[in-house]
Amino acid sequence: MIPSLIEKDIAAGKAKYKTFQTGMGGQSVLKVPANSYIKIFGYQFSPAGGGLQFFTNVAATQVVLSPPEAQPFETQQVSFYTGQDLYSFVHHVDLRNAGRAIARYLDIDNTPQHQDTYMISNTDVSIMVGLMVRLDTETPGAALGPIDVTANTPQALSYGNDGNQHVVQSFLSSATDSVFMQPSSEPVDLYGSGLAIQAGRQDQFFLKPQTGSAASGIGLIDPSEYIQSELGDPTFVNRYGPAYFLNVQYALYLNQVPEQLG
Repeated sequence: MIPSLIEKDIAAGKAKYKTFQTGMGGQSVLKVPANSYIKIFGYQFSPAGGGLQFFTNVAATQVVLSPPEAQPFETQQVSFYTGQDLYSFVHHVDLRNAGRAIARYLDIDNTPQHQDTYMISNTDVSIMVGLMVRLDTETPGAALGPIDVTANTPQALSYGNDGNQHVVQSFLSSATDSVFMQPSSEPVDLYGSGLAIQAGRQDQFFLKPQTGSAASGIGLIDPSEYIQSELGDPTFVNRYGPAYFLNVQYALYLNQVPEQLG
């Protein structure tokens, strides 16, 4: 639904309702006319991987990871960069029974997912979609440590001093030295993990692009690149079914400059 305030602007002729449809390749640019701005208030995301089927020879009673080739499709990221701010959204995507009599074939549930947003920009917006690649053979991975009692992690109300080992450091993109630190990235020693401060540390979970093929490391990879280089048949990338599609909904305010972007 269109937010009520934006709908009033459209009804009053101050703005125009617009959509921006993209897909296939991993990066697109939503153009914003000069002396204007846009408000992005939502998008529908059809995840990549539709129509692909993955075989597993594991009995249904065993608890294991999904087939390695399917794992990158299970977590996908949509990011918007306005030139001033980066907005990233992580989507989990289900694997499901492909409908065969033998329940050892899985496919990707690419049912569209809706996300409400509120992003304002008076410059072109770069939009990036990627598979979050981390195969089980990749190292380094997650590091464990305790969490001390602090003002932000009080005892009994949080995991502070619960006596357990927690994931406090996660290597997300080896090519860019991106490390997700928890509970907070700074100061690291405040929370008692005992781990060294890492270069490229960040306090939010989002992946940065991985250079090279998916097999060369961990990080974000263009779905079309992964499909053509890692699934054994480069012609798969020519089919619309396995591609992602993204429909962005926004209001265009022509010949206007906002007093404040936020």
